[in-house]
Amino acid sequence: MTVKLYRHAWGAVGDGGRWPNLATFLDEATPGYDGVEMPLFVLDADPAGRDVLLESIREKGLDFLPMAMTFTSEPYSPEAHLAALRPQLETAAAIGFRRVNAHAGMDGFDDAAAASFLTESIKMATDLGIDLLHETHRSRILYNPWRTARMVEEVEGLRLTADYSHWVVVAERIPFDAAAAFATCAPAVGHIHSRVGHAEGPQVADPSDPTWANELAAHEGWWDAIVAAAKGRGDEMSITPEFGPPPYMPTMPFTGEPLADLADVVEWMRARLRERYAD
Repeated sequence: MTVKLYRHAWGAVGDGGRWPNLATFLDEATPGYDGVEMPLFVLDADPAGRDVLLESIREKGLDFLPMAMTFTSEPYSPEAHLAALRPQLETAAAIGFRRVNAHAGMDGFDDAAAASFLTESIKMATDLGIDLLHETHRSRILYNPWRTARMVEEVEGLRLTADYSHWVVVAERIPFDAAAAFATCAPAVGHIHSRVGHAEGPQVADPSDPTWANELAAHEGWWDAIVAAAKGRGDEMSITPEFGPPPYMPTMPFTGEPLADLADVVEWMRARLRERYAD
């Protein structure tokens, strides 16, 4: 079974990033990766350059995993979020993308509204030929393990992007007591964001720091279970070592200087994942 690794552009390009533009980023940041992950709005921001960017990605032999995000003036309306999601999925389908990672819906949906929204979004994506992955993320529907496990059991065809760092900070602990929920969710995961969170934040400054050994071990155990489930199904798995810039990255008081170099942290995790999940 192949585990593909994706490089994200978040915090890497432009102000505060190591690379001045996407072209340089693709040249210098993507060796050792199988694909890139970016929000669809990156493509929409420069329609004239979109084809050039996508061709450059293809020429490097990279896959592209787009992210759709729903924001609306009616935050607790499932219909409004569906209306915001549809054009993004249509754009993805028109370009030829077959997988989309979604930040969609709201944590304030009750279970009935959440299930309805997820069901309709999956139908919408399926009709467009897209495998839709809903990310486990704070402020979104799947913000904790218990709610997510209920949705996996209730909503047929629900597929996940697992970013369990959010669940750790929401639970304000490493939620070993939610083992049953994690086990329910593992077979539904199609993509992983391998950020390491802790009880008081979504991201440790540097996962190689022994201070965070317990947090790293817990996350790796959850990722291992996901990869094992995919291997049992004969499916491919993909992972993005998605560490972010400030304020995700902790900073020094007053100066705002990051406590670690973001690109170095991402590279450390990439190398660790490549070794851990080598064929």
